[in-house]
Amino acid sequence: MTTVQAILSETTAVLNAAGIDESRLQAEWLVSHGLSCRRLELYARFGETVAVDEADRIRAGAERLRKGEPLQYVLGEADFMGFIFKVDRRCLIPRPETEGLVQTVLDIGALWRKGPPVLLDVGTGSGCIVISLARLRLAGRYRAVDISPEALALAKTNAELHGVRDRIGWTTGDIFLPPFLPGLDAVVSNPPYVRTGDWAHLPSHVRDHEPRLALDGGPDGLAVIRRLVGGAALALRPGGWLAMEIGDTQGRAVTEQLQEAGFRNIRISRDLAGKDRYATARREKGRG
Repeated sequence: MTTVQAILSETTAVLNAAGIDESRLQAEWLVSHGLSCRRLELYARFGETVAVDEADRIRAGAERLRKGEPLQYVLGEADFMGFIFKVDRRCLIPRPETEGLVQTVLDIGALWRKGPPVLLDVGTGSGCIVISLARLRLAGRYRAVDISPEALALAKTNAELHGVRDRIGWTTGDIFLPPFLPGLDAVVSNPPYVRTGDWAHLPSHVRDHEPRLALDGGPDGLAVIRRLVGGAALALRPGGWLAMEIGDTQGRAVTEQLQEAGFRNIRISRDLAGKDRYATARREKGRG
């Protein structure tokens, strides 16, 4: 038998010895999850006894963290836009930068003013983007696609948990193969944009655990983005919007691609760290 204080100290020591960043904070999240309480409640429960099965689960989770597995995969969930999503190795872990992408779409006033817009999330992964939009904008009509059947299954599970599964149309496969879904008012995506040559230099908890399919954007990091821009130009209605997350050095190249594809109102905006992160553009109304 052990106490909350003891298991927290033990877990912190294990992670600290393994060189895990923010070992105390990660230990707090792991222990609070194992005890089904809020993280800050731990300190009011220091003297309480931890059940054997709870301690075993916490120690098993600590071992996974010690080996470099991301905290979100160990917990089986991640917070995104204030909502909780199930996550595992089938999907990319939702990140704060992508919350900015969702907010960017929410802030496109012209998109939401004229009736329920039809919006497609390309490469939906956990479903965090499309599900968050469906919860925050009830009037929208939503579709989601992923080339990975496993990722799409996880997204459907998350949509079920959030009560929006029947409000989203689901497609498995390469959306860039004909026929690309037509008649869209918006395409939103967090596509792979890491250069293949940079893959080996990613942090090990990313490189060794998260799906490469969701990260590797080809030799220049723009292979999927090129296809996304070209496909969106065909699928969007005149005046429709494309919003996507990009690498922090890709703003100029993405702007040129959008211009060549007939997009206007092109904007490259920054994330909270001050880095170029989001590209938004509107399909020219005069193009057929």
